[in-house]
Amino acid sequence: MKSRFIAAMDLLQEEASRGDLTLHRIFQLLGEEGHAMLMLFLCLPFMQPIPIPGLSTPLGLLVAIVAFFLYLNRPPWLPKKFENLKISSDVLLKVSELAEKIWKHASKIIKQRMIFLHDHWFFRILNLIVVVVNAFLLALPLPIPFSNTVPVIAIVLSAIGYMEKDGVFILFSYLWCLIVASFFATLTMGAIHFT
Repeated sequence: MKSRFIAAMDLLQEEASRGDLTLHRIFQLLGEEGHAMLMLFLCLPFMQPIPIPGLSTPLGLLVAIVAFFLYLNRPPWLPKKFENLKISSDVLLKVSELAEKIWKHASKIIKQRMIFLHDHWFFRILNLIVVVVNAFLLALPLPIPFSNTVPVIAIVLSAIGYMEKDGVFILFSYLWCLIVASFFATLTMGAIHFT
């Protein structure tokens, strides 16, 4: 049986083959309960070292908003000013194909375990903090290689863990935050040193 995630990516590819899509339409396609799927999709364009001009700030803010609505158990909400933001069909096709490849590899090791990291109120708050902090770091318009990729990995790990109730992936997202902190601390110290 095809996974819900792969089915959603196939539907997205079918629509993108006809032309560019607005964020509003992407939200509709990924479903009202697809918070984690939506976060994962919004992050995938940044799984490469070179920052994408103009995309990191709106998509980073959207990831934070989606995470907040996930915590509240409410359908994702899209601010009006972002509804008509268009994502090119080329980007959508590449991202959805990459998503399918990642998912096919990840699905071999994903399973429900350590569910308390998904269900317990304390970890729900901690997971929200992890995603929101990394989403704001993603939103920073820094023209520095890996400045998008490093925080995005934490969000992707958390989203996969949440989607499949896999506490190991959630735990990895916590551990990855140490790398995020180290990366941005190094950038900050470098900026101070050269100013």
